Amino acid sequence: MALLSALKRFSSARPPLVDVALAALWLILCQLAALYSWRDPGSFFFDSEKAAKPLYSAIRESEADEFIQKALNASATSQQPDLQHERHPNSPYLDSYSAARICAGIPTKGREKEQFLPRTIASLVDTLSPEERKSLHIIILITEENPEANPAFGQSWLSNMADEVLLYSPVPKYLNPDTYKYIDENKPSKSAERNEHVQMDYATLMETCQKQGADYFLLVEDDIIASRDWLSKLNSALHLLEALPVPNDWLYLRLFYTELYLGWNGEEWHIYIPRILLVYALVGGILLLGRALRGRYTKKQSPCHATYIVRFHIWFIAFTALFFMAGRVTVIPRSEGIREMNNYGCCGQGLAFPAHHLDMLEEKLRAPPHHAPGDSFIEIIADEMNLKRWAMEPSVFQHVGVRGSSEKGGPRKDLWNYGFET
Repeated sequence: MALLSALKRFSSARPPLVDVALAALWLILCQLAALYSWRDPGSFFFDSEKAAKPLYSAIRESEADEFIQKALNASATSQQPDLQHERHPNSPYLDSYSAARICAGIPTKGREKEQFLPRTIASLVDTLSPEERKSLHIIILITEENPEANPAFGQSWLSNMADEVLLYSPVPKYLNPDTYKYIDENKPSKSAERNEHVQMDYATLMETCQKQGADYFLLVEDDIIASRDWLSKLNSALHLLEALPVPNDWLYLRLFYTELYLGWNGEEWHIYIPRILLVYALVGGILLLGRALRGRYTKKQSPCHATYIVRFHIWFIAFTALFFMAGRVTVIPRSEGIREMNNYGCCGQGLAFPAHHLDMLEEKLRAPPHHAPGDSFIEIIADEMNLKRWAMEPSVFQHVGVRGSSEKGGPRKDLWNYGFET
């Protein structure tokens, strides 16, 4: 009875009062959208300067710096995880599932303005338990022909955190041959262009990781910061993928993406239009029901004036516009876990590949023509072989390398995961 009474009152209200109520509701929702969607790059209310401010990543960088200082004199490798700490015995990592054996490959080249590699490695290992660290094999590939030009070359923190360091030149006698290894075969030629060099680097890391017999190969760029729980969440995500009806029809799992490309993409209107039409039908149906009930109650059916129809559509368009103004990431929230992301993921900061795809990937990466960047070429392979791509939700990596092309403290690029900082 209360609902019927409300419908009768709404349908009999004077037009100006209805318009005032709808205008007030629109303004309230607009304020809520501005309050909650400023991190959404697809939102009208997006605040690029505020959203790009490093919060959690700054904390993780500080923690990584502390770990690096410890790693100058102590080991944090998979064979000697001396710096690792014990997790709580009730940790879900130990109780919920068996950890996968992961080999992480990181290609690195010295940068002119800021070196990210030390923090990248430190953030990958600083929160791991000894058991977790033993399940992770880290290989660093110094990609310069003259490795001594790389600031990380020969550093004690590098040999104390990485399990292997690969070089494209003979290893000097003063370095530990168990850690530093010379890659002579299948290395890029001296005349190799950037795309070829990157693809050959990826292939070299895949080939070396296969020798470890790991379940998964994790390709990591040298300019990321990892969350504290990245490895346990990665294992959870891999567990979900392994439980899929067709567990072998995917190429990689993405550990980083940027929301920049997850807006109202034209190719995905089939997702939005049904929702809009459903709301249109529901609201229109409620108003027609209210009008019918009013006519039944008063024993008099009032005509449906054209002005009512026009006003209804004006307000429906206004609220629909507000829906899009709020941004896709805000109004269509993402559930934690994994999500299929065959498009718009970008870029190659962290990709986990199942071991059974590595032979195929290595072969295609080494074969000419090398006409695309490494991460784009991987996308081409996935499309050609009709393999799905998945992403972890939320992202467990942040791309701090946005500082690489600007002065320290200067403007940032758009390749940023805004949700990581919350």
